[in-house]
Amino acid sequence: MKYIVIAALVLFSCKKENHKPEVKKDSLEAVKPVPNTQAQKDFDILKTLLDEEVKSEKPKEIDYKNYTVSFKNDEDPYSVTLQKIASEDFNNDGITDYIIERNSEGMLGGNSNTNSEILYIIMGKDNKISQRHEILEYAPFSYNIINGLSYENGKLKAAATQNYRSYSKPADSLESTELSFVYKDGNVYEESYLTSCNLAKWKDKKIFKSASEHKRSIDIHNYTETVEEKYTSDKFEATAEISGCDNLVAVFEGTYKTTDLSSKSIVEKRKQFLDFLVKNTNLQKDLSTIQTYYLTHQPSEEYAETGNLYFKIFTTKDKGKIEFRLVMNTTENPKQNENWEITTRAK
Repeated sequence: MKYIVIAALVLFSCKKENHKPEVKKDSLEAVKPVPNTQAQKDFDILKTLLDEEVKSEKPKEIDYKNYTVSFKNDEDPYSVTLQKIASEDFNNDGITDYIIERNSEGMLGGNSNTNSEILYIIMGKDNKISQRHEILEYAPFSYNIINGLSYENGKLKAAATQNYRSYSKPADSLESTELSFVYKDGNVYEESYLTSCNLAKWKDKKIFKSASEHKRSIDIHNYTETVEEKYTSDKFEATAEISGCDNLVAVFEGTYKTTDLSSKSIVEKRKQFLDFLVKNTNLQKDLSTIQTYYLTHQPSEEYAETGNLYFKIFTTKDKGKIEFRLVMNTTENPKQNENWEITTRAK
């Protein structure tokens, strides 16, 4: 449970064709292909992303030829380099999409500015970025290190090796596994998730029955699908996040606007929050169990356990608001208790 608890608390050769692409439906909606205009042909995704890196910062140097930018960063300099891995129409809407590798290198190789990641960039009309999915390649204390990238026929293949900083193992004991990433049905997937994870069978991954925002992506550490949603109403806002392979990890947050921060008000608002989750989400069974538990138990510093459910509710109060955070884990597969077990889809 160590990885799951930490993850819950803290929290992807260009081939052109002369004919129009076939219109396909993904799980979100049908989109009509648009012509590959001259504006799109002239579009430079690496320059666009490099300009994003700069933003309001004052870079030491920008090299648009090699797509590199350097920053002084208060005498802790670092540089960012962008490289295109693939450019292809992943979602069949007639607009070219991209896979980009981003490398940031700082001093000593172990600080926060030394990291690398893979970016799946899905484009929309007028050269606007529609979706952005990130897969972590390396950071000083990332769980895994990804290397050996190769792209062919719509698949990005790589190898993941345990990061010795996180697993504290001798170099000759570090384990590796093969990975294969694809863009499918509106999201980026690691293919073994689709075939080996029970949660992949949950086709309609919606949390709130009525959400104002809905986003799917991929977990940067163990390459499972993630879903984030938001619900808003007068004086109340809720968010939800779910992920996992065989075991579900869910985090719910609720914020009430109120001037009454008394203990009585907190208890009442906590009951309202749990009641809202039971009535307005598609995880009613598990949340009903949690709601019943807190009718007779006070929240504590320890995680509560009921059957295969592990959960804990946190409460914070600030001027004009009370906030709750409910972390819920299910354990259908006890062999997937930490990151590497999830990454390798242990059974």
